[in-house]
Amino acid sequence: MEATTKKVAATEQSNDYEFSAVPQDKRKSYFSLTIVWTGYVFVITSMMIGGGLAAGLNFLDIILVTILGNVFLGVIATLVSIISSKHGLSFALITKYSFGTNGSRIASFFVPAVNLGWYIIQAATYGHFLALIFGFGDVGEAICMVLSAIAMGIFAFCGMRAITILGYVSIPAIVFLSLATAIRAGQIAGGWEGLMAFVPSAPITIGAGVTAVIGTWILSASTCIADIMRYARSTKEAVASALTGLLLGNSLMVICGAVAAIAVNDSDLTNVLLTMGLLIPSIILMTTNIFTTNAANLYSNSLNFSNSFHMERKKMIVIILVIAAALTLFKPYKIDFLFSFLDTLGNVVPPLPGILIADYFIVKKQVFPSLETYEFRKWNPAAFLTWAVALALSFVLPGLPAIISLVSSIILFPIFELLFHRKKA
Repeated sequence: MEATTKKVAATEQSNDYEFSAVPQDKRKSYFSLTIVWTGYVFVITSMMIGGGLAAGLNFLDIILVTILGNVFLGVIATLVSIISSKHGLSFALITKYSFGTNGSRIASFFVPAVNLGWYIIQAATYGHFLALIFGFGDVGEAICMVLSAIAMGIFAFCGMRAITILGYVSIPAIVFLSLATAIRAGQIAGGWEGLMAFVPSAPITIGAGVTAVIGTWILSASTCIADIMRYARSTKEAVASALTGLLLGNSLMVICGAVAAIAVNDSDLTNVLLTMGLLIPSIILMTTNIFTTNAANLYSNSLNFSNSFHMERKKMIVIILVIAAALTLFKPYKIDFLFSFLDTLGNVVPPLPGILIADYFIVKKQVFPSLETYEFRKWNPAAFLTWAVALALSFVLPGLPAIISLVSSIILFPIFELLFHRKKA
């Protein structure tokens, strides 16, 4: 008890609230939240996904899968945002109610472990980009990737206030440059007629396209968003902010990336920007874009790892940065690796928010007992069984795996929870 009290006190002093709920007097406005969340969503990886979709779908189909994917993500983000904003809890703390105290450590370890992959991909992409521009070669690229991973961690180390300031500076530049890039690319492609006439070189199905879009943000829309929306003054502002970032922000980035790729017939966004002769704009776009996302990404990771290892957030960030910097040397920016990673996320992650959503809205009837006084279970086998069965069903049943695993987890968890509860009784 004494150790927990000390951790809570340290957290409140640094305003990070790793181990407690965010107080009402520390909550933020819709605009402030949207700056942080949109900065998170405005990521160069979404443009890369747009470029990848352009290799397999025509332009109208790209628009369709982008809308369908982001609507799906928006539903999940809305439900998770309601939970986190109403109670002021991070994702890691929410999992305690569904998985138990020990089970929460696994759930809150799995998410940042996978999310760390995003951080590494984006840091490596930025380092690769700088090396191409300045002709640094392999050794120079390695140095750029390592330094990128470390530099992006500075804002996360400083906390939510630093990330918000970064968003205020970066968001206008990202919006302007993304639109300017898409407009310039559209002109090169021959305008609307040219985009409509585009024929993909390696066709894929609509389902595969939707899964790729969902995979882009399924992890953040179902987990990391809680770490931001816990600061919301009301559930209404949290939901509005979440939907603004996904339906507008993420859709914009995916479509802009697709238009740029169609224009120069290349899915590698770094090559696309350089081929279009947008040297200075591309440097600004890549820098603001990746830094805003990776700063928020690492901040969320540090909260989850703090729960798993019971370590203060800033110490956790230092350890994460050392690991991330080393792993960038494996060059994970390559597009084939990215799509394999997204495929995995699109299948494995959805049961997790499904369990939290079912537990809160169905089992607990939208009421969480006090975090400080509630006697948590150490383990909840119903949660892990749900995760395993929902994942298995996503590979067996026809349709989109992400939707199957999410919906099945929402249905299965209350059933398993009831069965285990009766067995215990």
